[in-house]
Amino acid sequence: MAPNGPRSEVFTTVLINQKGMVADWALHFARMKDHAKRLRIDLPDQEPLIGDAGNGRSWQLARVSCAGDGRWSVQTRDIRIRNEAVDAVSVEAKRWNKRTNGTKHGEWASYITARETAEARGCDVALLVHEHAIIDADRATPLVMDEDGTVWMAQVDDGGVDGITAGLLASHLPSLGLPVVKGKLNERTVARCAEMVVVGTGMGVCRVETLDGVTLGSSTALSSACQQFLSQHFTEETTWSTVGPSDV
Repeated sequence: MAPNGPRSEVFTTVLINQKGMVADWALHFARMKDHAKRLRIDLPDQEPLIGDAGNGRSWQLARVSCAGDGRWSVQTRDIRIRNEAVDAVSVEAKRWNKRTNGTKHGEWASYITARETAEARGCDVALLVHEHAIIDADRATPLVMDEDGTVWMAQVDDGGVDGITAGLLASHLPSLGLPVVKGKLNERTVARCAEMVVVGTGMGVCRVETLDGVTLGSSTALSSACQQFLSQHFTEETTWSTVGPSDV
């Protein structure tokens, strides 16, 4: 991990296909520029070269980062869990300050530690809690559907990252009769939910079956709707783009 605190780096994690094309790059880059501004990091004028990252066989993840000295770095890794049922544990969220909270920054060790805590307990994902409410997950964004079909997600001001996948779904779900509301994902809301999912670039849409050993709701309406939308989204040519410096 970068040793110099949050302002040592800004990053995003993108999905790349076997040809090295990047999904939703415009959204990722716009968020990255916003987070870089908040972290007082200057991004290079040229975009990073990601096009060489495809392995010709399967989809991968690429961590695209920029250090405080203005250097791009691209690191690829395999996808571990995607579109599966998962077990989750709750972990206290680390806090920085209002400007830093919610950015994808250089002091990311607490998110990795949260994931490792989940795995040490035989689970798949950690849900990050602040003031008795879930604000984020270690690699994804939590969404909770109540018995009335309303989908709840934490407000960005609570300190979670503004997820790209969550944003796409929040725009689409109301057209399916699943209105999206931002509010507190407190213990009562989660305990009485019809379904809970975590959504993200790497994880896709994973239905949370248990949280801290307690079984959650039995519905599959939210996970099915989200997975169907993303499946269609990734078949569209406009979703994918080649990313690299303009003179490459």
